Amino acid sequence: MRVAVIMDPSASCAVGSPGRHDLRGDPQALGRVEPAGRYPALRAFLAHLNAADSPFSTFGCEVWSAVEAGASQAHVFASRVGVVFLREADNMAQKPLASVAHRLAELLQRESEFLWAELLISPAIFPEERAGYCLQLSLYARGATSSQAEVRWGLGMAHTQQALFFVARELLRE
Repeated sequence: MRVAVIMDPSASCAVGSPGRHDLRGDPQALGRVEPAGRYPALRAFLAHLNAADSPFSTFGCEVWSAVEAGASQAHVFASRVGVVFLREADNMAQKPLASVAHRLAELLQRESEFLWAELLISPAIFPEERAGYCLQLSLYARGATSSQAEVRWGLGMAHTQQALFFVARELLRE
């Protein structure tokens, strides 16, 4: 899997903005996240990242597909999930998220040639206008058909979820 870790000061995100579902505080809200209802792999990913024993929290997701004409594996299925540490203090500097992103990239490098990820660390605005950082995790999968790309993406989501929790265990031991 190709993995790019990108530090982008021009991109930004709003964490905890109005209209977003608090999946940690209200696990039932996951049922109101439209893409999670359609894609079980995304639902499992969001549920695990927002679970009581997770050091992470999510703030938004999207899923899309595309067709790239002329490619043998022309169908692309992709998602983006915003991730932050549960402890907001850990989000106030780039270093903790950069450590997670680089370690996650090492673990994901071993994946299929039909998967690739972008780990974008960007400025974030937290409640009460506090400035910090977030990780926007994008996962892409290619396939000869749209359903093959979606299946590969689902497997990639499961692997990414496992890799994130492996990294989290390492961080908690430090």
